[in-house]
Amino acid sequence: MDEAMRVAESSGMTRRTFVQASTTAAAALAAFAATGCAPNSVEETQGTDGGGEQPAGSRDLTSGEWRAAACWHNCGGRCVNKALVKDGVVVRQSTDASHDDSVTYFQQRSCVRGHSQRKQVFAADRLKYPMKRKNWSPDAPNGDLRGRDEWERISWDDAFKYVADELKKVYDKYGPRSVFASHGSSAVTGPSCVRPLQTLGGFVGSNDSASCGTYAFDVTCLGLTPRDFGSSVNDRFDLKNADYLVFHGCNPAWSQGGSPMFLLTEAKAAGVQFVSIDPSYSATAAMLDARWIPVRPGSDTAFMLGVAYEMIQLEQANPGTVIDWDFLHSNCLGFDAESMPEGAPTEDNFQAYLLGETDGQPKTAEWASEICGAPVDDIRWYAGILGKDNKVTIHHGYAPARCRDAEDVPQMIMTLGAMGGHYGKPGHSCGTSSEGSFLSGPKLVKSGRGGLPPIETEVDDAIVGSTFWQNIKDKNYVSFGYFYSDMFTPGEQRDIDIHAIFYGQAASMQTTPDLRLAIEVTRTMDFVCSVAQFLTTQAKYSDIVLPVTTEWERCGSLIGGNARETLFVYTQIVEPLYEAKTDQEIGRGIAQALGQNPDEIYPLSEKQQFMNSLLGAQVMEPNGEYVPLLTITSDDIAAWGCEGEPQKGKVDLATFLANGCYQVQRFEGDEFTYTAYEDFVADPVANPLENESGKFEIYCQKKADLINGIGFSDDFKPYPTYRGEAEVQGWVNTNADEPYVIYNPHYLRRSHTVLDNVTWAREAWSNPVFINASDAAEKGVVTGDDVVVFNKFGKVVRKASIMEGMMPGVLALPHGSWIDMDEAEEYDLGGADNVLCGSAISGCGVSGYNNYTCNFEKYTGTALPADCDKPQRIIEL
Repeated sequence: MDEAMRVAESSGMTRRTFVQASTTAAAALAAFAATGCAPNSVEETQGTDGGGEQPAGSRDLTSGEWRAAACWHNCGGRCVNKALVKDGVVVRQSTDASHDDSVTYFQQRSCVRGHSQRKQVFAADRLKYPMKRKNWSPDAPNGDLRGRDEWERISWDDAFKYVADELKKVYDKYGPRSVFASHGSSAVTGPSCVRPLQTLGGFVGSNDSASCGTYAFDVTCLGLTPRDFGSSVNDRFDLKNADYLVFHGCNPAWSQGGSPMFLLTEAKAAGVQFVSIDPSYSATAAMLDARWIPVRPGSDTAFMLGVAYEMIQLEQANPGTVIDWDFLHSNCLGFDAESMPEGAPTEDNFQAYLLGETDGQPKTAEWASEICGAPVDDIRWYAGILGKDNKVTIHHGYAPARCRDAEDVPQMIMTLGAMGGHYGKPGHSCGTSSEGSFLSGPKLVKSGRGGLPPIETEVDDAIVGSTFWQNIKDKNYVSFGYFYSDMFTPGEQRDIDIHAIFYGQAASMQTTPDLRLAIEVTRTMDFVCSVAQFLTTQAKYSDIVLPVTTEWERCGSLIGGNARETLFVYTQIVEPLYEAKTDQEIGRGIAQALGQNPDEIYPLSEKQQFMNSLLGAQVMEPNGEYVPLLTITSDDIAAWGCEGEPQKGKVDLATFLANGCYQVQRFEGDEFTYTAYEDFVADPVANPLENESGKFEIYCQKKADLINGIGFSDDFKPYPTYRGEAEVQGWVNTNADEPYVIYNPHYLRRSHTVLDNVTWAREAWSNPVFINASDAAEKGVVTGDDVVVFNKFGKVVRKASIMEGMMPGVLALPHGSWIDMDEAEEYDLGGADNVLCGSAISGCGVSGYNNYTCNFEKYTGTALPADCDKPQRIIEL
């Protein structure tokens, strides 16, 4: 029987009422993949009517009800996704049609990842029932069989009892510091199923820099916004005002495929010239005809130091044409002796370091090129365009900061922007482009809060992600506060003894460095439980797995996303499939089995939380005040079975839910136009930044003190410097065993780890390892060959994609593929990046995913099948 039909029948549908939609879109998209499977064919699932077959061409794919569907994955887009539901099944998908499309008021169109959602929700490999490992029992966990064992179906009552009993056993014997739990769910909002564990006393968490790298450190001490995000660059209407738009370490064509790319094509049409600073000639660079400056992963600080030195040389040759001295002296601290903070040694300033006066090494273009690989001419050319007389917008991604020894990247990018005075003026901007922040500025529309109260605990342990599994194995770690906050404290050595792991849906095991060590350590645990929709990595290595709903099977939620102009909403599309439960239902079941009162832990229903967020949604008026967004009547509140006060707003609830979003209509030059740092640049005394000095701190003693105080390193300067990388010194790698550097770009096939199992996406994008053509030729490797990429942490087998547009000495393995160890557990056949990213730490403890050393060679084992030909992880129970 067709698996989609099984899904339908499990939900009470018959073959007569079931229609499985088909598509040919992925075939066209296969052209984007460097290597791939055969072109897609149209899937024709014929229905029956009476006694005969219904021709595929006569299927009705137009009638039904269009509903706002979640596109909930953390890709940075969060666009409008619509689902046509007929007889309880999604037969088509579409996107924003809430208003006519125009340059100023564009539709929030979703990308191909969003349009593969039904292949995820109705997937053959959905987990259908609670299950336990066949050879697991409370008295004999047999942890060495995790990842190898078979599965057997259990009831929800048994599942809740097993989980509650095992957790209670560990809490009673070892205390709350013996349990690690990931915070809950892939849901954008809503309750976490770990709340019962919080009621037991709490649990140990992880402290990972994750996506933002060293921007997860307290960069507000430099004068930047948190993560250099949200309001750090100019409004989208300003993109076309730039002479040059620089992308440093970001590739939005792959990572933000919806509306952001539309805005960039408009800027290109207006004559903006693009620059791409990246280890490869990316899809974004190709689309925008950008000048490519190749920079080896992890060497961005050295590259920028060389650029800054050459800016000084150009300024000395043509005084007053390159460096904005007024800005450096009025709005910044520490560039030169004249702008040093009070009490600091005036001779130890950034310019003196650039010129080699403090260490004897001028940071020339030649010096930088030897380290970063960028041609000397490119470094000097870039220094020239950054001059103050050019309108330059610098958009950085977080990839350069996701490297070991990248602590100075945020301060160095800020410094380059400051040297040219590229702040606070039309066409001049410097900040992050990550996650849709072409739409930068204060949010014009925002969600309310669900209202579920937090549960306070006394456990404050959070193990740093870069050495997480090694710390658990060694039973000790360094505690120093939390990333994404200003709560950094001096490093404190602590003992830790973890006996149980409870995973929510967040892919904590898959996305943490040293994945092979993670498997080893996981097998030593007393108990491991996962909440999952599929047999993900952490589910595969668990004892008990609890099937959870997708967002299409929940009552709905608001998604603020990262776009300032739009608030997205989704509603329930289908009934929960098989025996899947929501996170809150799972949490309530565990609480009940623990003898807790579920109503006290979850005092609000999921619908009430959704209604609270709707009632609290606000939109900004032209005068800057926020007013209610939605008109919600007493009948609306009663229809949802909720409590709340009726209110008047800009749009009625039914229209909002039907459209899937509310978007503030914009016009060029309107009241919402935003220029980042405009007031600060105009008058830094009256409008100081929110750090101690009120200025951009090119010399920041607090930064040095905070990082050195953690204890992993002790030689950070207050200004950005080149400290050398953890394993590679110079462009010519002296590590003969691992002579290449590997990085992990975000990839079209998935959002982090999510969607990696979707069959349409696997056909379109094959997930190869990208290798420079000259490096491949030396080893006789051609596109399509199986290669093993290896280092001291592990071995990964992938098909090769040979590229002229990849730097020599650099490999790229896309981020997020699920691990798939061979029978001998020597090789990962899935291409998981964290098999090669191991336990290593420096500086502020960032997880440095993008600059590990490695080697590669042809693989001589069994030929690797294309990912689209690999069997799905289907559990038949």
